[in-house]
Amino acid sequence: MKKLLILSVLLLSVFVFSDVFVENGKVIFTFEWEGAKVVYLAGTFNNWNPTALPMKEVEPGLWRAELELEPGTYQYKYVIDGTTWKEDPNAPGYVDDGFGGYNGIFTLVEKDGELFIVGPQKKEESKKYEPNPDREDTIFVEDGIVVLRYYNPEAEFVTIAGNFNNWNAEEIEMYPLEDGWWEGVLELGPGVYEYKFVVNGEEWVTDPNAFAFVDDGFGGKNGVFEVYEENGELKVKSPIEETVQEETSEEAPEVAHQETAEAGPEEVEKSELKEGLSVEDSFVVFVVRKPEASEAYVAGSFNNWSTTANPMEREGNLWVARIKLNPGTYQYKYVFTIAGNQVWQEDPNAPSYVPDGFGGKNGAFMLSEEDGKLVIKPLEQKSESETPFFGKYFIDLTYKYATDTFLKSLESSHELTLGVKTDFLKATLNFKPEGSFLDSANIKVEKDGFEVFGHYKVASLVEGKPYEEWFAETGFGLGISFLSYKFTADVAFDTNAEKERFLIGVSGENFGTYFGSNYLLGIEKIDLAGFLSFDLLGAKTTVWTGLIFAKPVLYFVNLEVDSDNFDVNYLYYEKTSSEDKGFLKASIDLFNLELYGDYNFNNKTYTVSAGYVFDDTYVLGLAYRYGDYDNFENDPDKITVFGELRNEFASAKLGVTYDAYKNIYLDFQGEVNF
Repeated sequence: MKKLLILSVLLLSVFVFSDVFVENGKVIFTFEWEGAKVVYLAGTFNNWNPTALPMKEVEPGLWRAELELEPGTYQYKYVIDGTTWKEDPNAPGYVDDGFGGYNGIFTLVEKDGELFIVGPQKKEESKKYEPNPDREDTIFVEDGIVVLRYYNPEAEFVTIAGNFNNWNAEEIEMYPLEDGWWEGVLELGPGVYEYKFVVNGEEWVTDPNAFAFVDDGFGGKNGVFEVYEENGELKVKSPIEETVQEETSEEAPEVAHQETAEAGPEEVEKSELKEGLSVEDSFVVFVVRKPEASEAYVAGSFNNWSTTANPMEREGNLWVARIKLNPGTYQYKYVFTIAGNQVWQEDPNAPSYVPDGFGGKNGAFMLSEEDGKLVIKPLEQKSESETPFFGKYFIDLTYKYATDTFLKSLESSHELTLGVKTDFLKATLNFKPEGSFLDSANIKVEKDGFEVFGHYKVASLVEGKPYEEWFAETGFGLGISFLSYKFTADVAFDTNAEKERFLIGVSGENFGTYFGSNYLLGIEKIDLAGFLSFDLLGAKTTVWTGLIFAKPVLYFVNLEVDSDNFDVNYLYYEKTSSEDKGFLKASIDLFNLELYGDYNFNNKTYTVSAGYVFDDTYVLGLAYRYGDYDNFENDPDKITVFGELRNEFASAKLGVTYDAYKNIYLDFQGEVNF
């Protein structure tokens, strides 16, 4: 029996430039997006749930997720902050998402116990069909059903997989006939379809009696046929017959001219239709080519995106709609019925485009009146990719209710991130102002795996970590790293330049080790620090540790567990021979409920919080803080009611706190991405 064709060329089909790859038996997804609060991975592997699989930000703007998947074909997209869907710009392949955009797609196959990723044909590539002159007539229509027959007397069972069922190798079974023949039936509408037979669940076979063949993207061929309607009946044929006829008509211009001359005015008018938008007798004319569709509609801002309000009429291979519109700005898409399924598609000839919020784009235009006539103009705007600048601003304010001034400002902090990303380099500057002075800052410049960074009063190695205070917030510092393994060298000084500090180390994606002096806690002793990341029961687990070789030895250990639906963070440390401290933090996402809790083992204080998420945008919650009874004046019991608004570009959180002394506080946190 022949080997599976897809596996015979497997090593040639691995997409080394894709952001999706296999590592240690897991499928790794990586995605670059600056300014996101969180990025989720959604696809056919999780029923397109937009918030079930949060990705890990392994570097600023670089997001990563790991999945254990069985061999098969998968589609996916990324969801920015749970609201904005984005296609992977470096996917192994693409497929129409039904909304005018594309899903990433890849096939995971196994050979010799190892998994490999292969991808289908890239989007925008033209299909080149190869005729099959030696075929037998084994494909036909019976009672409106497409019937396919295949001869293989040695097969135990056979299925059909194709673009009509997302290449599912188990869904459509063929039935055995006599003398080694198998028969399968498909309920299809007009359209062009690619397919293969799957023998015994493992061998993918090209139909030797297909009407025509097309490259399958893996070094082999798919069978292909076209279903069309004639006199109210479905029929099947080769998808290249129409092309041959068109070429023949071009070779006989006199016949074509004669047919045009004898045609009536209606036929002549149809032949002059041009794809795209135009104005005709105060109507906007929408024209699009989609011969495989059985129905077509125009949906847009002018009809509240109704999928039935503005039907289109078929004129040859074109669909046409004439809609009366007033001057203004409009967005639109086409909605086709293909093989019984509703498919949304952007207009390939639209005057201009705007993002549709689902990773695709809407056609867009401005209708204006000039000299008494309607004129269609494109919208003047730049796409996201044309803007190399990005940034983020964060603010945190705390007020106390007072009878004399109503609200008294207690604390405030600001943080600003500015960046630029071009084909040449990427630079990021982050700083925190304090009044008219600079509280802290760091800067990083990256190019082709080479990185230079500097910092002022920032523990840059572990910024934002719960053990950040262990690392000295140096006055000035400069470091360098390069290649896929980061070789870090950081030399730093206090602001008074009295104490020198240094740190050298190497790190990869799942490990790091660092050696220094006077870097941990500012103690002038030899330091060691490092981390190790691994998978534990499907959760990303990271252990950080730091040692100071003083007498006695001082150390900290931090455990982070990051799963799709929960996070756990445990810190234990010993700063002196008699003082042990640590805390435990945990959060869990359960359906639309976000739960959080923390506990301090030293003073036995804790916080619990619960928030309910509405439409992935609004959060309403309640939190309780159990205070420190040895320092109750500064840390009393508190209860907080909070609300939060989230979207792709900004978030705002407002909380009202009531403490045991009957004080009322107002807390506001806001973040804007640009």
